[in-house]
Amino acid sequence: MISRVSTILLSTVLSAMAMSQAHSQDTIKIGIDASYKPNAWVAPDGELTGFEVDLAKAVCAEIKENCEISNVPWDGIWTALDTDTIDMVGTTVTVSKARLEKYDATRVIYKVGYAFLVPADTDVSGGIPALKGKSIGTITGTQPYYEYIKAMLGDDTDIRGYDSPDAAVLDLDAGRIAAFMNDDQQLQYQFISTGKYKLVDKPTYDSKFVGAGRAWFFRKGSKVLVDKFNKGLDAVIASGKLDEIGMKYLNAKFTTP
Repeated sequence: MISRVSTILLSTVLSAMAMSQAHSQDTIKIGIDASYKPNAWVAPDGELTGFEVDLAKAVCAEIKENCEISNVPWDGIWTALDTDTIDMVGTTVTVSKARLEKYDATRVIYKVGYAFLVPADTDVSGGIPALKGKSIGTITGTQPYYEYIKAMLGDDTDIRGYDSPDAAVLDLDAGRIAAFMNDDQQLQYQFISTGKYKLVDKPTYDSKFVGAGRAWFFRKGSKVLVDKFNKGLDAVIASGKLDEIGMKYLNAKFTTP
């Protein structure tokens, strides 16, 4: 009798362990850099929130997958993907040839433009060319930003990388950089809306700079997972949920291919 009970208990424990392991393996780990409000930030209660967080949750719900979303700083997000710490870069990233050679990506989710930000009292009559020879800030590790700045202002431009837009704009306010280059949606929401800043010129949407648009990235060989997320994205976009989330956080609807 004791032997039988022991066997049942052992079987129950092993079954629970197997279920726990399966649950862990089935969980899709998504990393999002939570330093770019309104795209993603950490709320006072410690919860991740923002446009990209809500979009990832909406797609995970659509495809009925258990997703674990964590805050992974931009400067370590690709290493986290390469080392299997996360399964997906949930920060929407510009699609480029170089990235597609190394990673798998979803369909393009939306498009943004590139622009230069300056304090509101700056004379911008000379346009972008007037920034030549000056120090320009942008986000560290965002290669398309660096390439765009060099194309517009020259290869010898003093480009200074920052871990966050807030850090860059602090230096902009202090006069340590002449302009901050980033995507126009981020600049509009976080800075221009305050009335303290403006764009040097209209944003560019030229595909040779901004690429096809922004997507989510996975390790190479993730076709099954990518296909699943693509179906979820198609459904979320078709239902109007993407626009709903965009209006909630950015007061804007997105241009989708």
